[in-house]
Amino acid sequence: MTADEKNFEPQLSQQESITIRVIGDRGSGKTTYMASLAYWPNASSKSTVQNVIPFNEESNELVRKAQNILEQGLSLEPTPLDADVSNVKDYTLVINLQIPTRFSGFKLRGKKLLPLMISCKDYPGEFFSDLIQKDSHNPQLRAYLNDCTEAQGILFLVDGMAHRKDVEYAKELGSFLRLIGNLDNAERKRRIAFTLGKCEQSELWVNIHKPIFLASKRFPKTYQVLQDWQNNGFGDFECFTTSAFGMLGTAYPKPNATLVNRHRDGVVCVIKEPSKWRPLGLVNPIYWLYTGKHHKELLEG
Repeated sequence: MTADEKNFEPQLSQQESITIRVIGDRGSGKTTYMASLAYWPNASSKSTVQNVIPFNEESNELVRKAQNILEQGLSLEPTPLDADVSNVKDYTLVINLQIPTRFSGFKLRGKKLLPLMISCKDYPGEFFSDLIQKDSHNPQLRAYLNDCTEAQGILFLVDGMAHRKDVEYAKELGSFLRLIGNLDNAERKRRIAFTLGKCEQSELWVNIHKPIFLASKRFPKTYQVLQDWQNNGFGDFECFTTSAFGMLGTAYPKPNATLVNRHRDGVVCVIKEPSKWRPLGLVNPIYWLYTGKHHKELLEG
């Protein structure tokens, strides 16, 4: 069995699903990420991801947003802030991966399905920024943190173009890690996927296959917070690059996105050619959060 084939072998133990929390500030693209994942448009027949199936009504709502808003070349409204954390949308998706079938170490003809069943809550960005602005005993913030302690994996999504906010992200993430660490009743190691979104943008695209390089160079202080957290034995982190809209063309690819606005908080984009909408890398961080392993083909779709 080759090294690449070994990479296909996930260690899933007996659990059927994991809970993931998607965190990040306002404008990071969390809802667009989830809607693009749920819809999974124009999937390649060669993709390792066979399909993504919405598992509950809230997840079907994501698909409708993708069809009725994103696919029409419009942008999603920010997730509204609600005083009751229990009202936050809870999305459950089943991601079916096609993996080679084997017997006694030999690759057989055909493939089998590996289902990844995930549950994600889509929190408004204010929750994340409030970590350094509000008392941690604030009921709303406390409920948010308690809920995050239930997650086996954290997907920390940032707009890859928002590098000017590195210092703020580092402070907010440091507070988040310290507070959920204090709330844990027992020692528990988590995985955190530091995920850069909007990597169809040219200054990110040139290094999309170098997620550690991109993350450490554009967000050095945030990267250092995660590295210190890992070095202190609290868990593991990895870096990932994604694009909810993808690219156009192959020889000289261009972003399948039209820039609406650019500011310190990053960029606002809409789909340029909906008929060619194909996200990149969205399942990659989820697969790692689920298995602790990498699958190089998942960057492509």
